[in-house]
Amino acid sequence: MKIPLDVGGVQESKPVAGGRYGLMIASAEQVETRETKKPQIKVSIGIDGHDEAPNVTHYIGLPAPGDDPDKAKFKQLLVARFLALFKIPNDSSGFDLDDFPGQTATAELTLSEPDDSGNIYNRLTVPRLASGEPGLRKAPPVPKSVVS
Repeated sequence: MKIPLDVGGVQESKPVAGGRYGLMIASAEQVETRETKKPQIKVSIGIDGHDEAPNVTHYIGLPAPGDDPDKAKFKQLLVARFLALFKIPNDSSGFDLDDFPGQTATAELTLSEPDDSGNIYNRLTVPRLASGEPGLRKAPPVPKSVVS
């Protein structure tokens, strides 16, 4: 049976050149690393104005039982940097993955080295926290004009 579909002009999507781009989080989910089964967050990030480019996949390691204290503290710092970049609300009790989709930021994308199959991907560069910037981000307060 012949399927009437012309796929002659179809091409694989390609990453964008390295540089600063407007970004929007499409999705986020908690997953485990393949080998050690440690918790991490897998984030899919779209590139504004580049619908032909594949989304950037970014992984954020979470502190886990068995991590040495320095490693756990470093993972906590990397989480704080990501939350600050995308202005995701958080407090001393944590943060909600449901707050990730739709959050935007302008950030640097680089290109990976080719993998074993020759594929190249965009990678997100998460900046350090600004001097004196706390890792905590609270949801904005309700404007006084709305509170009765």
